Amino acid sequence: MRPFTSRIYLLRHGEIVEQDVLAGGTDLLLSDVGFSQLSQACKYLTDVELVQSSTLKRCSEFATQFSHNHQIPLLLTDDIREFNFGDWDGRKYDELWELTHSPSIGDFWQSPWLVTPPCGENMADFYQRVFLWWQRLLMNIVNNHTHKQLVITHAGVIKQLLGIICELPKESNQQNMFAVGYGKFVCVEIYIDNMGKAWPKIVF
Repeated sequence: MRPFTSRIYLLRHGEIVEQDVLAGGTDLLLSDVGFSQLSQACKYLTDVELVQSSTLKRCSEFATQFSHNHQIPLLLTDDIREFNFGDWDGRKYDELWELTHSPSIGDFWQSPWLVTPPCGENMADFYQRVFLWWQRLLMNIVNNHTHKQLVITHAGVIKQLLGIICELPKESNQQNMFAVGYGKFVCVEIYIDNMGKAWPKIVF
């Protein structure tokens, strides 16, 4: 096959209506500021061939509007939803930090691979669903020669993807290694060689 280059724009959703909460699987809406942040981020993004988005409303509502306005195919997927924090999900951080019984939110941030939030997702399962989604994305790029796509998702997902792309040890604490602001892009350029192998790199 002929080598080609593809670009993936990983975009974190904008500011949400509820401030200072642990927004994992809780389906919170964007604030007006958050919607504006995404509009501004995508203002000069052209030639996008596909939009993929988390099914949570803080991602999917803007993704739906963007794809409709630009007549671009849209794929909504649960695979790039945020980490599910179980009983902690949607609660104020101040309230969570006051909980001292184990496991606590502090225990989780220090050792996310060893501590699972009550009734929540474990880090191994989260990593696996993000990793498998990434592998499918690479395969689809190779098969369909997709050159540019927008992925609207969450900070936790983007952090896992950065760890995967950088080939960090699987159980590294990506949650504390990277910071991704509201409405911010991470651009990944992927070179597909003549054997169909993908070589991703992060573009600053």
